[in-house]
Amino acid sequence: MTVDLSGKVAVVTGSAAGIGRAYALGLAGSGAAVVVADIDETGAKETVGLIEAAGGAACAVGVDVSSKESTLALAAAVRERHGTAHVLVNNAAIFHDLKKYPQLTIDIEYWRKVFSVNLDGALLATQALAPLMIEAGWGRVVVQTSTAAYISAGVYGATKIALLPLIRGFAKELGAHNITVNGIAPGATETPAMLDTVPAERLAELRASQYIPRAGVTDDLVGPLLFLCSDAASWITGQTLVVDGGSTWRL
Repeated sequence: MTVDLSGKVAVVTGSAAGIGRAYALGLAGSGAAVVVADIDETGAKETVGLIEAAGGAACAVGVDVSSKESTLALAAAVRERHGTAHVLVNNAAIFHDLKKYPQLTIDIEYWRKVFSVNLDGALLATQALAPLMIEAGWGRVVVQTSTAAYISAGVYGATKIALLPLIRGFAKELGAHNITVNGIAPGATETPAMLDTVPAERLAELRASQYIPRAGVTDDLVGPLLFLCSDAASWITGQTLVVDGGSTWRL
């Protein structure tokens, strides 16, 4: 399907690389003006360069999504530059440099650090940007969770499953304002971060469990994102779409 987001402003957190960068490129390719928001400002500017080279419009804004002050500054920058916002993709997370401590020995401060980015970041960014969408009378919030929410132990899986009720709560509170809130739960998707972080044998196990036995790529996620941001999905909210080649199922 073709999605036309011309005239819309989209903010994508964690879009300096990987899936977030693919989301930013996809939104820009559909006509949105994209705010590439990331703590890695160098990578964010590289994403902007790729969007502009393809004929799209984008700008980079540094943000630490674990900080309320930083997310409010992001919202202020978006308002100053564009006057409004219509799409927020909460993609930022600690993953590539995640330390895999056993739960019996994990330091509580590290546990809280991962939660502050992976969970609190989605809360704070949505709190900061939702007022602009309410003013616009139209909005789409998409939260990046993970199939790790259903199949993984440890702090990463815990943060990702905690996003599910956050999605439902925001969907309930924002629905009357013509704003939908949904999640995407990717399976093992081949990005540099995934290939560096997950052992090859574990990736092989995950692929063997899929009904579609090929590697997932970022383009497999961009289509679902654009659908959720389109008018075709205007009556879908509070849901999490699993995109994993069929390796995960839930009751």
